[in-house]
Amino acid sequence: MAKQHQLRSASCIEAAPDCPLVPLWLVADDIDDHLRQPLEARLPWKSVQRDSLGSFRSAPFHSKAILQMQPHLGLMSCFDPAPRWDIRDSGETDASARQDVLVVRPSDGLVTIEQDGQRQTCMQREAIVLDANRAATFLMNDVSRIDCLLLTRDGRTGMRHIPHDNGGLIALGHYAAAVMRGLLPMNSAALAGLAIDYMSGLVATMIAEAEAPARLTTQRHDRPTISLLSLKADIEASLSQPSLSLEQLATTHGVTTRYFQKLFEAEGRTFSDYLLERRLERAFHMLRDGNRTERAVSAIAFDVGFGDLSYFNRTFKKRFGATPREIRARFDVVRFAALAPGNS
Repeated sequence: MAKQHQLRSASCIEAAPDCPLVPLWLVADDIDDHLRQPLEARLPWKSVQRDSLGSFRSAPFHSKAILQMQPHLGLMSCFDPAPRWDIRDSGETDASARQDVLVVRPSDGLVTIEQDGQRQTCMQREAIVLDANRAATFLMNDVSRIDCLLLTRDGRTGMRHIPHDNGGLIALGHYAAAVMRGLLPMNSAALAGLAIDYMSGLVATMIAEAEAPARLTTQRHDRPTISLLSLKADIEASLSQPSLSLEQLATTHGVTTRYFQKLFEAEGRTFSDYLLERRLERAFHMLRDGNRTERAVSAIAFDVGFGDLSYFNRTFKKRFGATPREIRARFDVVRFAALAPGNS
């Protein structure tokens, strides 16, 4: 699988009746160390399985590294893709056949896709849906990572651009991120199958919403209906992004920043205060987690979205009355005491 990596590989259900999902980090063999080291540094967490990708020339998008689940769910994050990549026509022409649908979403830059005489371009937080069985050309401009989902569904779908504020796309992005980070329990083929079905449903919703933009835009701007609880869920899913801002969230949901500010004011707080509180609390729980003792304090700070280590240390001590290292040391003592003879 790793040596000849295809766009589609064996699914969890096909691989075994019971197969816990784990993140798998694949790096190409035929790249120099000066390229390999930055790629390894971009891996968002270190406790993942690792394997060879083989040659990047055989990888999707000619990527130099790929992060996916093992066994495969159709989700992939492809790092350092080539400026151009082509997929060949599978020869499938039966309009009633089940179709391999590919959803692509760049983390940055621009992606232009040409298929069947059509051309679509998308940027960060947007997506393009296309038929993975038909020949297509991908042109990447300053793209460092492209996230993909490959699913099989009934019927045919032409190539379609999905805007950043599409509700189905937003939900799919959050769900896929949770799956890829191992935040959801996926310890059986049955659960993996449910995950695939759920993502397929989100893709169908995403396409349906994109096909009725006028109606949905009217509904969205007549009266914003997002609640503070929904907003906090979005914040929770995006804490690791240092650039997370009220403006970004407002743009995503098609409302003004003032609308969100009023939601927080009703609680007697501000967006900035809430964001800082959640980042500090997540860092606190990571520091007391016995499975993360090998993770440096600085790495944990960056994991929860801090870009300035001194600011993290200062605000952490103000919030918890101790430095991050002191908090970690306290819980280490508690764990060691629990493991001491006579305490079992």
